[in-house]
Amino acid sequence: MVLLVDPFLFTIRRSFAMNNVVKTKLQQGGTAVGCFIGFHSPTLVEMLGDSGFDFVVIDNEHGPFSWSEVEEMVRAAELAGTVPIVRVAYDASDIQKALDRGAYGIHVPMVNTREQAQEVVQRAQFPPAGKRGTAYSVRSARYGTRGGADYLKASNEQILIAVHIETPQAVENIEEIMNVQGIDIFYIGPTDLSVTMGYAVEGPEHAEVQKAMETVLTCGRKLGRTVGIQVGSAAGVTAQLNWGAKYVGVGITPVLYSAFKEVSNAGKQK
Repeated sequence: MVLLVDPFLFTIRRSFAMNNVVKTKLQQGGTAVGCFIGFHSPTLVEMLGDSGFDFVVIDNEHGPFSWSEVEEMVRAAELAGTVPIVRVAYDASDIQKALDRGAYGIHVPMVNTREQAQEVVQRAQFPPAGKRGTAYSVRSARYGTRGGADYLKASNEQILIAVHIETPQAVENIEEIMNVQGIDIFYIGPTDLSVTMGYAVEGPEHAEVQKAMETVLTCGRKLGRTVGIQVGSAAGVTAQLNWGAKYVGVGITPVLYSAFKEVSNAGKQK
């Protein structure tokens, strides 16, 4: 059997270039809202995209994913027209694996120093800007049909890098961290921040935690850097956008539980 390949389609695939609309929106002064999902469900990722979320963060720090499952989730996000981003674990090699699967960006937890922030950028960018390993056989290079200098350049320009500010040390070093070039988002994790500050019982609403978050936002405004934050509801999205965050992620489980409870309670009314 002879396999015929349409040369026109092959040319389109070879010339395909990553277009990270979230990064573009932020660079133009806009805002972006997305959803974090920590379990394997390409179907739900499609639904998130169809619902209008700007991005989906596949949570491979806390979620029980295999790398093949991450790739399936990334593919589903692209299909649904939303930007696929992966939150990696602490192992720096995870950055390489996430980007090779085709993620348009990464979230990196617990970045506490300038040196750690610089290492994140180095791991995410190809030489000469960084030290990301190069392979054209992976999905991000469309399995060899999109390799070469154009691919390397587009990746370095379009990959979105978010580092998480989740400890008192990170807040103390925030200006140094924000001065690292190549990072797009300085992302506050309110729960981790409250726990690492010693306010696990009181939570993010504690006055000292709020003060720390304000320190991050103020520094971002001073340096012209984008601050992001995690929330758990629609009301939280609105509140944090009004507060000054430009990039807001909502956890999918509190949203689902809220909707389930609403429907369940409605069914119990007499």
